[in-house]
Amino acid sequence: MARPKKQPKQDKIEEIIARTPKDELVEMPLNSLEDYLEYNKKARALNKQLGLCRYPIKQCPIELHPKQRVIFNRNDQPTNPQPVFVSNEMIEFNETLIPGKEYELPVCIVEYLAGKGVPVWKWYENPDGSKETRHSHVNPRFSLRSVY
Repeated sequence: MARPKKQPKQDKIEEIIARTPKDELVEMPLNSLEDYLEYNKKARALNKQLGLCRYPIKQCPIELHPKQRVIFNRNDQPTNPQPVFVSNEMIEFNETLIPGKEYELPVCIVEYLAGKGVPVWKWYENPDGSKETRHSHVNPRFSLRSVY
């Protein structure tokens, strides 16, 4: 006795798509960062409901991101330029930053660079007298001074 034939996957997908109501994602205006965040939130929910990636996640253009004016410096190699490439659901950023120059960077890139550092581990003595190594702090790789 043979197994029953499975319904082809494409037929299941078409059936699910036919059942989903027409939504406003296709005509949704994308004029600000908040619009892109709202679109991506709805697209993720619908993709999860459908079980396939029908609605792509869209990255917000750099022009729409809030900016911050900073002076970029490297602590580890103060004279070498630093290539920065960040590509995620929010932004696609690819630029080489030269230490000592002033830049107007998106806030998410400033936060990304400020979070980079070298972890420092130290010996700590526990209350029972034993010693263990724990994370103490992070030495930052970059210094980003805000310019007002």
